[in-house]
Amino acid sequence: MSQSDVPKEISSARKAYRFALRWKLLVAFAGAFTLVFAGIAVWILLYSVGSAETRLVNQLSTTTSGGSATINAQTFEDLISTVPKVINPDSATGLGYPDSPLYLASTQTLMDIHKTVSESQPYTYYKDAKDGNLYFAASYGYLADPQFGVEFGVPVGEVVDEATYEIMEAGLTQLTNAPAYTDPYGDWISAYAPILNAQGESVGGLGIDYPLAYVDEVRGDVIRTVVPVLLVTYIFLLGVVLLISVRIVGPLKRLTGASRRMADGEYDIDISSIGDSRLQDEISDLAKSFQDMAIKVAAREKSLKTEVQRMKIEIDHKRREESVREITDNDDFAGLAERARILRERMKG
Repeated sequence: MSQSDVPKEISSARKAYRFALRWKLLVAFAGAFTLVFAGIAVWILLYSVGSAETRLVNQLSTTTSGGSATINAQTFEDLISTVPKVINPDSATGLGYPDSPLYLASTQTLMDIHKTVSESQPYTYYKDAKDGNLYFAASYGYLADPQFGVEFGVPVGEVVDEATYEIMEAGLTQLTNAPAYTDPYGDWISAYAPILNAQGESVGGLGIDYPLAYVDEVRGDVIRTVVPVLLVTYIFLLGVVLLISVRIVGPLKRLTGASRRMADGEYDIDISSIGDSRLQDEISDLAKSFQDMAIKVAAREKSLKTEVQRMKIEIDHKRREESVREITDNDDFAGLAERARILRERMKG
């Protein structure tokens, strides 16, 4: 018989593998817990990071708006209108920092803003009335670390992309925020606010860049705090599931053993303790039904044995009658009986 001739039921039965119920429960719950706890962890992480970014943006917006009000608009106007650009061939931009009291006063104000909000990097910029382009003015980097500052008069378009340029241009008239971005120096968010003169007219803008390292710290804190808690809870719940599965599988194993004993002809089985639990469930019902079945099967087998014994006696009796009948109905037996009768008569005579 070829392999194709094997019935599907037999073929599938040969491929069946045993996998204990307790492990099925454990794997099922482990999968469910993994999805739930992973979802919780991701949600907490996203919520915490999102909240940190929102809080940081709000703080930066407040700092930028308030900082622009501390800048002396007249000093700023004099700076951009009277101080010439400084040529510096050693600089990447070809420009340098001017040695001017106006520039020093402007950078000192920016340094005060930096001290108020640590790690902030403030700078000013303006729109040239002649060509309509944006240019950087003062930078706190001149006092903090000149190599990371932006030189006076550098075109904004040479430093930032088009989208940021438009946001900075809008910042000359209103408070604006740039979305998070990455440059060679790290991840940042930025805010821009107008510098207004006494007449309420915009004469330039204040920009503040702030590193997103704080958000990374929040992300790290969440991972270090939340993940261990979720992991411990995860392991604890798996332990609880394992204990529950043992409690569930234990009675089922006893029922399985009892069924095998009954299959071997042993009906004196007592599994009543399985169904005596105060908290009755389907397993208790199954145990009671199984106990009743064992009692009924035992009684039925006893009755069947009695009936078989009775039928055996009747069959033996009938067989004896048939044997006697076969003997008496035999011609030889009839002849023998006749000779015996004649012999008895002679003896009497």
